[in-house]
Amino acid sequence: MTLSTIRMRGGRRLLFTMAVVCAALVALMFASSAQADFGVREFGGEVAQQDGSPATQAGSHPYRATVNIEFNTHAGPTDGVEIADADVKDIEVDLPPGFIGNPNAAPKCDERDLQTSLELACPAATQVGLAVHRLASWGLFYAKVYNMVPPEGVPAQFAMQAAGVVIHLNAKVRSNGDYGLTVVVPNVSQKVSILGTSMTFWGVPGDPSHDSERGQCVGATGPTGGLCPTDAPTKAFLTNPMHCTDSTLSTVIRASPWNNPSQIATASFDHDVNDIPMKVEGCDRVPFDGSLSAKPLSRVAGAPSAYEFDVDLPRNDNPNGLDISTLRKVVTRLPLGMSVNPSSADGLEGCDDVQFGRTSLADAQCPEASKIGTLRITTPLLDVPLTGDIILGRPLPNQLLRLFLVARGAGVTVKLAGDVTPDPVTGQLTATFDNNPQLPFTNLHLEFKGGPRAALSNPPVQGTYTTTTELTSWSGKTVTSNSTFAITEGAKALGFTPDFAAGTISPQAGTSSPFALSFGRGDDDQRLKDIVVSLQQGITGAIASRDLCSAGLAAAGTCAEASRIGSTTTGAGAGTNPFYLPGRVYITGPYKGAPFGLSIVVPAIAGPFDLGTVVVRAAIFVDKETAALRIASEPLPTILQGIPLQIRDVRVNIDRPGFMINPTNCAPGRIDAQIGSADGASAAARSRFQVTNCGQLPYRPKMKLQVGARGRTSDGMTTPFAVTLSMTPGQANNKSVQVTLPKTLNSRLRVINDACKLEEFKAGASACKSVGTAVAVTPLLRDPLRGNAYFVRNPARRIPDLMVALKGQVDIDLTGKVTIPRDLTLRTTFDTVPDVPITKFTMRFVAGRRAPIGIVTNLCTPRGRAGRARLAFRSQGGRLRAYEQKLSIVGCAKARRAAKR
Repeated sequence: MTLSTIRMRGGRRLLFTMAVVCAALVALMFASSAQADFGVREFGGEVAQQDGSPATQAGSHPYRATVNIEFNTHAGPTDGVEIADADVKDIEVDLPPGFIGNPNAAPKCDERDLQTSLELACPAATQVGLAVHRLASWGLFYAKVYNMVPPEGVPAQFAMQAAGVVIHLNAKVRSNGDYGLTVVVPNVSQKVSILGTSMTFWGVPGDPSHDSERGQCVGATGPTGGLCPTDAPTKAFLTNPMHCTDSTLSTVIRASPWNNPSQIATASFDHDVNDIPMKVEGCDRVPFDGSLSAKPLSRVAGAPSAYEFDVDLPRNDNPNGLDISTLRKVVTRLPLGMSVNPSSADGLEGCDDVQFGRTSLADAQCPEASKIGTLRITTPLLDVPLTGDIILGRPLPNQLLRLFLVARGAGVTVKLAGDVTPDPVTGQLTATFDNNPQLPFTNLHLEFKGGPRAALSNPPVQGTYTTTTELTSWSGKTVTSNSTFAITEGAKALGFTPDFAAGTISPQAGTSSPFALSFGRGDDDQRLKDIVVSLQQGITGAIASRDLCSAGLAAAGTCAEASRIGSTTTGAGAGTNPFYLPGRVYITGPYKGAPFGLSIVVPAIAGPFDLGTVVVRAAIFVDKETAALRIASEPLPTILQGIPLQIRDVRVNIDRPGFMINPTNCAPGRIDAQIGSADGASAAARSRFQVTNCGQLPYRPKMKLQVGARGRTSDGMTTPFAVTLSMTPGQANNKSVQVTLPKTLNSRLRVINDACKLEEFKAGASACKSVGTAVAVTPLLRDPLRGNAYFVRNPARRIPDLMVALKGQVDIDLTGKVTIPRDLTLRTTFDTVPDVPITKFTMRFVAGRRAPIGIVTNLCTPRGRAGRARLAFRSQGGRLRAYEQKLSIVGCAKARRAAKR
């Protein structure tokens, strides 16, 4: 005979309690014969209301759930005796996801009260169901099912007996993704042979309608009559799933025998006793509510802070109502301004999917450095909360920010994976956790670590901020929750007073030295955007010593090492300990109208995050009159892939040996900067600058003056005139050069006065008339500068200036002030010579109609040969060298004859 009062071919109304499954397992455990044909002949069940009709309402508390199991048997040697084909060793039964048995709905029996006799000594109030076993050589055996105090590492346990053998049914939570409940019975005793079993769990164990089936009112052979009331609370023990789908809900059994433990027999059912598909319905009737609150533990604007998040869900264990639906999805949109803190990347690691092991029962093996917070889950199913870690997942393509949640306790390990999506423009964070377990909880508490390396930072200014959350239930309903917090300390509005410092490391005049520059801001300042730096005159760079990176390579951040001139370090993040990113600085060709540029390349790799390579360009302008450098950067990035960089500190070190050169003027000076913010503010800053030991620099300028040409030596004629200034390396640079012609030469005022306007000269000198040419050779540039000389009328002076427009890699304008002293000689003074090293400077004046110089005394006569120019040179350091210089005369007959010989 079988126990098929509930014959189920595959039937069992989804809500088939985990306890029911346990009973089935227990029965299986008792098989006792040794036959090779082990298996489960029948496996079925139902979830019913008190009148016996199927309990199909989602979220309801069914009256009972029953499971029936029949094992393979064969006839024994004695007529009428049935024997199991093999003894059962292990049994597991998987309940449908969302079908819940709450062990805290009834009191628990202590293991010490459990007696291995025909009766159990557990209090009647701890009984949660009734089983009927079919035993070989015994017949039917009635056993009460008790709710037990679970041993360590087991979330819930039930116990019953069969002919004096105690059977424990252990519940566990599956970690294969659905987090359904599984009942496990390991190492089934062979003292009795169980041919089959029918187990019923009560939906409300404390319901008085079960009084005739509890305690002393039930013996081994069945009910004894009468009622056995208890003071057990009338709380719901069983709860139906809350997810309505077209798919049936299946219950699966796996069993293995003692004689061959590797042989697994399986069976399942997804239809009830009447062959009706097991589903739940009426999800629209299942209530749902919930909220999420967020608060920082620091109230300082812009500061890194610990953050607490609490998800609260109500429960309803009233057996006559529907329970509150479990949470399927939560989408939380954090306040604008609250952001990921780049400072947290220092020492941070990411946990990969293998280490996380989402579908593994084992604990996650994530690095300690990937743990960014802790969590606590309070559930009505367990006596103590689950606790665990918030873990940063290793980024994946198109998934930059991933969070793993791992909670442990009472033999349960829950692993959840979520995505945090930053807005690519604003950086606003939206966190999503979807397909959460169909398990009830009342509170989920998340606490992200604080301190200077906190993962999150507060909004930048004081104010009230709102977190908006959408919570979606497994029953399909969505509620919106708003939570506010106040930032009450720190900046009420962001100012902009950035720090700035710059200068060469060694202040020795005229020598090469690394150049360092830094600028930064505080938490109360607006974000940095760009900077324009005006260097002290004389701080120069030896462009000739490096290869200029091409425009394409510079834009891509792939310049060659031969173009590198220095390094950069960028500090990003809130608080006092930003995360520093190293980078490289390359010199480039023309950029944005400037003769040179910089390509500043920073690989944005921070902890486990690779945000790509950041390239910031800068233009290097050279002042045409002073040769002073002005460097204007492009905007700094403020956000990358939705992560606000919160750049606080930028340090640039131009340290290529021999590249940067100090001035040779020791007068106090400064380096100016104009720093812009992302909000449109601008701040002026300066750094004092001064070099030393200018007096120790040698200063020996040499000049050669050549006049005349064949047929251009007689008085009254125009003559070509050439001036060549030579300087050896390591000298002080010139500040002024003055040449006074001898009386044997004069100026041609007609040519001098035929000058163009200053505006015309500055506009390109196309309207100006050239009177000569000039070539300047400097060790700073690979190619000489070349240009023309013009007379230009300056409104500030009576006599036009002699101006030289040099062009090449840079454009330089030299201004010579023309004067006529009392002795009526012609004097030209260049008193604004740039503080840059010059190897050779040559200027040649033409003869003829545009000649500015004429001959007063025949150059080939003794008097003409005796003429001497007066020269005066002053270094940038103030040293004066003045002397008379004899002219080199070309074109005299004697010289020509000597040349022929």
